[in-house]
Amino acid sequence: MAQQPWWREPTRAQWFTFLAAWMGWVLDAFDFAIFLVVMPEIEREFGVSRVALTGAVTLTLLLRLVGGVAAGSAADRWGRKLPLMISMIWLALCDGAIAFAPSFAWILVLRTLFGLGMGAEWVAGTTLAMENWPARSRGLISGILQGSWAIGMGLAGPVSAWIVPNLGWRALFLVAAAPALLVLPIRFFVPESPEWESRAAAEPPAPWSSMRAHLGKIIWGALAVAFGTGAYYALVSMYPIHLADHGVEIGRRGNLIAMFNAGMLVGAVGCGVLAARRGVGVAVAIYTLLVLPFLPFYVGWYDGALAFGAFGAGAFGGGIAGVTPIFLTSLFPPEVRGRGVAMVYNVGVLCASWVPPAMALLSRHISLSIIMPLAAAVLFISMVVILLGPKYVLRFIPGRFGPWQRRIPSVTSSGEPATPRV
Repeated sequence: MAQQPWWREPTRAQWFTFLAAWMGWVLDAFDFAIFLVVMPEIEREFGVSRVALTGAVTLTLLLRLVGGVAAGSAADRWGRKLPLMISMIWLALCDGAIAFAPSFAWILVLRTLFGLGMGAEWVAGTTLAMENWPARSRGLISGILQGSWAIGMGLAGPVSAWIVPNLGWRALFLVAAAPALLVLPIRFFVPESPEWESRAAAEPPAPWSSMRAHLGKIIWGALAVAFGTGAYYALVSMYPIHLADHGVEIGRRGNLIAMFNAGMLVGAVGCGVLAARRGVGVAVAIYTLLVLPFLPFYVGWYDGALAFGAFGAGAFGGGIAGVTPIFLTSLFPPEVRGRGVAMVYNVGVLCASWVPPAMALLSRHISLSIIMPLAAAVLFISMVVILLGPKYVLRFIPGRFGPWQRRIPSVTSSGEPATPRV
């Protein structure tokens, strides 16, 4: 008998769960992106330096680690759904308050607190969605889930292009606060993870000391996330300012950001599917090779090719993020999955947070059209080395690397550990 299509396999409850996580990440991305888009306007109004502006991004990512680990611990103890709802309300409160900030210092504080909810939302939502989804199509759904970041980032461009000239940049943050109402349907229509419920009924929560057994996986995964996220920040964090410096008005800036994220949406789905079939390392290596030729077009080395470069950089540079949900949730067993995913993802993101301020400092002496593609290329290639190293390098190194190598986890389309496949 022919196998049924993948989209008919999930139940209605599984679809509701996925949509909740998907929408949460769309809102996270939108909230994160609108600050990047209006950085030139905030710079003019408050007279702050670009290093200070990018430092706000770094502080957001610093608190993201705290929020993610707290939410991961709560998710392992009380379920995945509660941290997801709390984080969405928290994000809305921080966004709404920024609209009334009297000084840049207040913006800095509120964006820092915003990071708590941002880290919590991704951990709770991703774990909930991937645990609920059928194993056969988890690679595809990983790409679609992470690709929702591109939708949120893409929406930030055209929405900002309309709101900022007509209502001012502050109104943008009021719009970002409105989707907190989504907590109500999540409360009533999204079920708790059955995998977590069955484990919670059978045994008490695993203590934090049990995380020591997963230290090798945490370090390896965090390094991969750090290089991949750093490359992404190299592409996007200074992009609006780079365009503004070259006379690109806010409407066209928004369109180019939308092009980048349209490419990312398509690329993330393809990368997730490729990772499930061929392994994360192979998928990332292929996408890295494909993104390199687009980088000169992305930063405007050639006149009239900005849109072409934006779409290609998004498809293959941003699209690499499509491996993240399936990669991280496959590293850990259910009893520590919330904490494990939170630590790997948010430690990696924190390590990458130096990229925006470092680029801002370097831009005082070197053009962003040089810094952005060079930094992105180096970081993407470093990610490939980290992911493929255990398979193609460490096997030839004797001695102390042997036991660590044997603890390297699987990267498969299921949520359970298996033979390492990187």
